[in-house]
This record gives sequence, structure tokens and C-alpha cells, in this order.
Amino acid sequence: MSGIVKGVPVKAVAATAGRPLLIALMVRPDGTIKTVDDLKGRRVGVTTTNSLTAWLVSQLSMQKGWGPDGIAVTPLGAIPGLLAALMMMQVDAFVADISTLQRAEEAGEGKILLTFGDLVPDFHIHVIFATDKAMAQKPEALRGFLKGWLETIAFMRKNKRQTVEIAQEVMGTDTDTTSDIYAELMPMFSDTGRFDPKALAVLSKSFVEMKTLPEEPDVSRLTTEAFLPKN
Repeated sequence: MSGIVKGVPVKAVAATAGRPLLIALMVRPDGTIKTVDDLKGRRVGVTTTNSLTAWLVSQLSMQKGWGPDGIAVTPLGAIPGLLAALMMMQVDAFVADISTLQRAEEAGEGKILLTFGDLVPDFHIHVIFATDKAMAQKPEALRGFLKGWLETIAFMRKNKRQTVEIAQEVMGTDTDTTSDIYAELMPMFSDTGRFDPKALAVLSKSFVEMKTLPEEPDVSRLTTEAFLPKN
């Protein structure tokens, strides 16, 4: 969304997922960190300095009353590097997607300490974008795509067994793990694609906090609900 402010010719056309249930924090299974309070002053691995993972760690620190730098954010790139850093004790914890961390936990490589869904209840972790060209030249195709997306979410919500079967084949996970991931993530998906003003306000503020933008943007310029189903 911040790219739109900088001139990227797109708009967000649907909010597909809300609070960040997808993101969690892992610690060593044999480490000294047993509770969230033990994270004060510790090193936590994230993807990049200005990433969502880094912002979530800073929000955790702020909410605990430790200030934005109460937890030492350590940018280390992709998941393999983050996990390796934890194993080699270069960081005390790291942040990644819940499915990756559940597999690591099953392998005995770490322990999930917390998920970030409750930390930031007003949020849009996933949105769908469309180019200005597509909106102008193929509006019906865009409407059809968004209608199909929402129908897929409705199917997933009503048909857990079939959804788990499909997902475990794609993800390469067993039934129990995939079922757990389903239970963790389904609540975050939107049934309507509508944007939440509170979530947009949090996102707008986050762009400044992550130093992506110098000031909070006018979110009405970044989104449109014109292509969503009416009902």
C-alpha cells in the first residue's frame, strides 16, 4: 500500500485476511526464555529491518512497556537463516509463519512462544491488489476473480476435511499438523473482503513506524471496494 503513495499504479481491492494469526515467535526448546517477559533485551531474528516481522516485534516491546527497542531486532533474511541462527544461539528467538514453526516444533528444533494475532487485533495482513489498467479495462474479470476468491473462503470454512486434504498435499504436512494450521488460520480470513477502518488506521501508522513513509497517508486513496460483490 505504501507503494501506491510513491506512484505505483495499483489499488487494494479486497482485504482478504485480518489480524496476523499467520505470524508467530519461536525460541529454543532448551533455552532460558519461558515466557514473553523473558524477551526483554533479547535478540529476535526477523527477515529485514523494515519488515512486518520487525514491526510486530517492536509492537510487542511497546505493549510490554519496554519502548520500541526493548527487544533487539536482528535482520537475517529467509527462514533457513533464521532457524540456523537460533540453533547456533546467534539469536534468542525468531519470527516466521506459523506453519513453518509448527513443523520445526515437531522436529524438536524449537518451541512456539507466542502468536501475534492477539497483539494486533485490528489489522489486514493480506490484501488483493489490482492495477489501474485492469480496473479500467477488465472490471468484470476483476469482479469475477474476487467473487471466486470469496466463494473459495466460504468453501474452506464449511468443508474442513476437504480443505485439510488439499492443503496437506500442497504443504507436505501430515493430517494432524495441517488440521492444526487450519484451526489457527481460518479465523483470520475475511468473508466479505471489506476494509476495516480501524485496521487501515493501524496500517497507516505502521508505514511511518517502519520508516516506509514520512507521514501517514490518506488511506482512501489506497483502497476501493467497487469490485467486491454487493452482498
